Amino acid sequence: MENWLKDNECTGCGACQNICPKEAIQMVTDECGFWHPRIIKDKCIDCKQCEKVCPIVKPAFSNRFSSSPEVYAGWSLNADTRYNSTSGGIFSELALKILEMGGAVSGAVYSETFLVYHQVIFKETDLTNIRQSKYIQSDSGYVFREIKTVLAEGKTVLFCGTPCQVAGLNTYLGKDYENLITVDFICRGANSPKAYRKWLDMLEKQYHSEVTRVWFKNKELGWNRFSTRVDFKNGKIYRKDRYTDLFMRGYLEKNWYIRPCCGDCKFKAVPRVADLTLADFWKVDKALDEDKGTSMIMVNTQRGTFLLESIKDNIYLQRRDLDEVLNGNQMLNKSAWISKWSGYFLRSLDYKRFDKAFYHLELKLKFLGWKYKWKKYYGNKRSKNS
Repeated sequence: MENWLKDNECTGCGACQNICPKEAIQMVTDECGFWHPRIIKDKCIDCKQCEKVCPIVKPAFSNRFSSSPEVYAGWSLNADTRYNSTSGGIFSELALKILEMGGAVSGAVYSETFLVYHQVIFKETDLTNIRQSKYIQSDSGYVFREIKTVLAEGKTVLFCGTPCQVAGLNTYLGKDYENLITVDFICRGANSPKAYRKWLDMLEKQYHSEVTRVWFKNKELGWNRFSTRVDFKNGKIYRKDRYTDLFMRGYLEKNWYIRPCCGDCKFKAVPRVADLTLADFWKVDKALDEDKGTSMIMVNTQRGTFLLESIKDNIYLQRRDLDEVLNGNQMLNKSAWISKWSGYFLRSLDYKRFDKAFYHLELKLKFLGWKYKWKKYYGNKRSKNS
């Protein structure tokens, strides 16, 4: 069969690759660094299972997800857990509870080259690898198959991913497993692994050493500074906030490397597709913002309620309103705009260093802006004199 979905609509969740009974689907990276399913025609038996599990073609929403979710602000009472987490450490507490019960946790981890992929863990010592946000798209690989096997064994699984990854897992499984608990987060958009790796390549050249750790939203300068820290083998440390780090500027200010489908995300607003939704609780009351990280917890199902209730002795929790979430995080309802210069920037990374490509495009856009203003000014002037 032919590809059933346009590349600019595909989320790259990998459900199609996982479901294919003949291994006839490969996830192939395009020139911008985003992967898409490609069918190996010699292997394909035209069963159309790939199309049936695509969460874009056939969204799998259930009436068990509340259209009026309960919302909380909270954090872990363990100071180390809170500090080493992106927000307030709520995900870590949820994951610890599942692991204590003998279950499994699946989330995004760094590879040896600091790209990101999904993994299933069974030990508390491995939780550190999943903790913290990673601002590029995670390769789900064949993790959906592994999760299905663990669920069939009767173990509880906690899966954390982007909303489209959660939706892809749900459609792949094809039924509701009582022993599966899903967590998504308020997602601004999935960044190109190509842009991220080119940024790291730039830093390695500048610091004359290999990267040994990447820590987004590092809290050494405070949670609200949104700092990025990168450690190097030679002992040097790179640390900049969201206003000076080029990678975060390209993501948050320029929107130069967000996946095309994220400009029209199908998994925004409520009801959600996961049992629990987590995020930073920005613009929360001053009394709750200690600059150490505050989590927003949205409880979307009864299953989510039970899990949150099970960790109440380990967390601080306060009931809040959904409107407060929207006040600080409009991405709950809105999709990010995709810059028309995104492809230009990503392709330029093939022959320019990240910073060179960044400043070149920034200067080009400034010049075009000045040119537009000049033409508009003199155009208006001519029309008045005529």
